[in-house]
Amino acid sequence: MLERWKSLGPAPEIGARNVLIADSAHPLDFRIGRDSRGRFVFMLDTDKPDGKRPVLPSVKGMSIELESLEDDRTRLVVVLQDDADLQNFSLMCTGLMLATNAISASRSAEGLLKTLEELNRWHEMLKRRRANRLTRSERIGLVGELLFVRDELLPRMDILPALLAWTGHEGHEQDFVISSVIFEVKTQVVTADRMISISSEDQLDPVQGHIFLCNQGISPAPSRTSNACTLNSIAKELVDLGEAAGGAASDLLAIGLLEAGYEPHEEYDDEIWMLVDRALYKIRDNFPRIERAELRHGVEQVRYRIRVSDCQPYLVDLSSTLEELIGG
Repeated sequence: MLERWKSLGPAPEIGARNVLIADSAHPLDFRIGRDSRGRFVFMLDTDKPDGKRPVLPSVKGMSIELESLEDDRTRLVVVLQDDADLQNFSLMCTGLMLATNAISASRSAEGLLKTLEELNRWHEMLKRRRANRLTRSERIGLVGELLFVRDELLPRMDILPALLAWTGHEGHEQDFVISSVIFEVKTQVVTADRMISISSEDQLDPVQGHIFLCNQGISPAPSRTSNACTLNSIAKELVDLGEAAGGAASDLLAIGLLEAGYEPHEEYDDEIWMLVDRALYKIRDNFPRIERAELRHGVEQVRYRIRVSDCQPYLVDLSSTLEELIGG
């Protein structure tokens, strides 16, 4: 979409817009364009939502307005104020379209509300990204998820479905969803007494569906170790694969990295990691975990740790499990 946007010239008349349909396959009427001042514009035409006029988010570097149209229709107009931010603006707009891809044209008013909700989420995410570097635990977690994509998913599926399966960066409880089965990937530095940290009472609760827990151990490695990687190097490796694949893969990966809070920094090259082991456990029966239904009223946001040694009775073969899900 970025290249199509760049191909557009400014609208020839003051107040006009030079626009294209963003994606003819999308059920909603999204447009990309440029106004008479050459600014990049993203638009969505929908039915007016019932009730009060929606509250518009305030996003730094963008103007966001609703314009009234005929036949009880409305138009959301998002204008980028600084061309230097076009890359992220384009990724954000692609993300808005992905988030509304399952909403039919007959429910366009719902699509508008979902788009505004996503705009708010992107605003918060970009604000945090400008202010912070990833913590060490966040860097290790992201390295682990990218290793799982590279080592386990890409040998078995094309990069586009592999990236669509990656949901952890969106703030979901679980990291991957493959054929309606949930995979939670936990990565940690190898120690003598290994523990798996669980961040909520819902993360391993089977009420959400079939869940597998993939535990990966990594350790620091010398710089020339074969198969070692840094966060920057594994991210670049996947970015190169996405660009080579073309289509939506490159944008999907860029959105995922952005939502995970990643952008390349030199200090991320100081940590060099080597995968030591990878094991898969099926969450079933008496697997050590906490479920929401077990908690007393008023108890929530539970964090706890599981001994890896106590997970061994639930060990399953990673390769055959993935082959069955992806191949079947």
